[in-house]
Amino acid sequence: MIKIREIRQENVDSVVKIHCEAFKDFFLTTLGTRFLSLYYSCFIRSDETVSLCAEKDGEVLGFAAATKTCRGFNGRLVKSNIVSFGLLAAWLCLSKPMSLVRLIKNLSKTSETGEDNEDYAELYSIGVLPCTQGMGIGKMLLSETERIMYRGGVKRLSLTTDKENNEQAVNFYRSLGYDVMYEFKAYPDRWMYRLIKELSPS
Repeated sequence: MIKIREIRQENVDSVVKIHCEAFKDFFLTTLGTRFLSLYYSCFIRSDETVSLCAEKDGEVLGFAAATKTCRGFNGRLVKSNIVSFGLLAAWLCLSKPMSLVRLIKNLSKTSETGEDNEDYAELYSIGVLPCTQGMGIGKMLLSETERIMYRGGVKRLSLTTDKENNEQAVNFYRSLGYDVMYEFKAYPDRWMYRLIKELSPS
């Protein structure tokens, strides 16, 4: 039986492994496991987040990472772990300088219209092992994230996903009640959707 529970620090390596397998060609994956390990470690320690994993027979099959308040979250996360992120930034500056520039430019995912006040929670990442796709694990993780958010007083949950060549993911979110809030261009030239859902008792 699949169990949904909070991610623990000892699960970070499993989360990073799933991230790399589920998002092989994504920008954050190209930054390497050193970056991903630090980011997810800091993420799950934050009291602003809801971080869940799906486990079966002791194996982590998928995860979801969300923050209760979107506005300013990344800045607060970096500031509260300034030494670790500072050392990582120095390493990226030497090894992958253009990647560091791109990372900084994409920390803020806002509308070019300026109409988004980021007054919502945000799902930052959700992924499952490719061999488990079709088992409903993603739906279980997202549904539990929504329940926890709603019980904590959150009214809206948002996420971003690619606009182009991404019909399967967009249709998945639409089937769970998410609607397009707006589209925007992430640096340097990647069109994205921001989707949002009004949460309600389940």
